[in-house]
Amino acid sequence: MKIILAKSAGFCWGVTRAIKKARELSSHNSSVYTDGPLIHNEQMISQLDSEKITATNDPASIEESPLLIRAHGIPPERRTMLNDLNITIADATCPDVAKIQGLIRKHVRQGCIIIIYGDKGHAEVVGLEGYAEEKSFIVATPEDVNKIPISDKRVCLVSQSTQLPLSYGKIIDAVNARFPNAIILDTICESTKNRQQELLDIAEDVDAIVVVGGLHSANTVRLLELAATVKPTFHIQTADQLKRDDFKEFEAVGLTAGASTPDFIIEKVQERLSSF
Repeated sequence: MKIILAKSAGFCWGVTRAIKKARELSSHNSSVYTDGPLIHNEQMISQLDSEKITATNDPASIEESPLLIRAHGIPPERRTMLNDLNITIADATCPDVAKIQGLIRKHVRQGCIIIIYGDKGHAEVVGLEGYAEEKSFIVATPEDVNKIPISDKRVCLVSQSTQLPLSYGKIIDAVNARFPNAIILDTICESTKNRQQELLDIAEDVDAIVVVGGLHSANTVRLLELAATVKPTFHIQTADQLKRDDFKEFEAVGLTAGASTPDFIIEKVQERLSSF
C-alpha cells in the first residue's frame, strides 16, 4: 500500500517554539511547570513529564521552579495573577495567537464588540475572551450570529487560529449580513491554512486519509472535518489503533497529523501503515 505523508504533518512552528522554550528552561532548572498542558497531545505530555516538564493547575505551589505560559495563551487577568506570585514566569504563547489578542484589545479600545468564531472553552478562545474585556460573543455557526443580542454597536470579527477557512467564510457572510459595518479580520494562521490545503491536495491521489492527533486538539478536529468531506477518514492517536482490515481495499492512503503531534508518533504510524 502506498503512503503519502503530508510535509506539513506534525508540529507547527508555534508548538516547536513552545517545546524549545520548555526544554531550554529545563536545562537550567531541576524542574519546569507549565500553566496547564503545554499542547494537546497526551503522548507528548508524557514525554515532557519524563523530562521534568510538568503541567500544573496550582502555580502558587511550585515555589522555586519556573512556570511557562502555554502556546494557547492566557487571559490578561490570569497573567496579572501569575505576575503577582513569587515565581519566575516565561511565556510560550504562540505569536500568531498573541497577534489576535492584540487585535482584539485594539478594537475593544476603539469601541467595538468582539465576535469570536471558535470552540467555547478551548484554551485559546478563553484567552481571547479575556482580551475582549467582557465585550464579546463566541459563535460556532451562522445561526449563532443571528442570536447575538446587539444591533447598534460596531462589531469586529476574529477567528480562533485553527478554524477551517471555508467555515469561517460562512460566519463572515452571516456577520456582514447582520452587521454591514463590521470589521472582519483574517486571523486563521498560515500554518493551519497550509496544512488544510495540503490535505486537500493529497486527497486527490489517495483512497483514504489517516489523521493523527489528540482528542482535544482543535486543529486536529478541523483536519478530520475537512478530510471526511473528501475521502474515508480515520482518526488515531497512536499506531496501535490502526487495524489492518480497515485498509485492505485501499491502494493509497494519505497521512497527516495535527500541529501538536510529535514526529515519533507520525513515524510509527507510517511504519505500521507501510506494513499492511
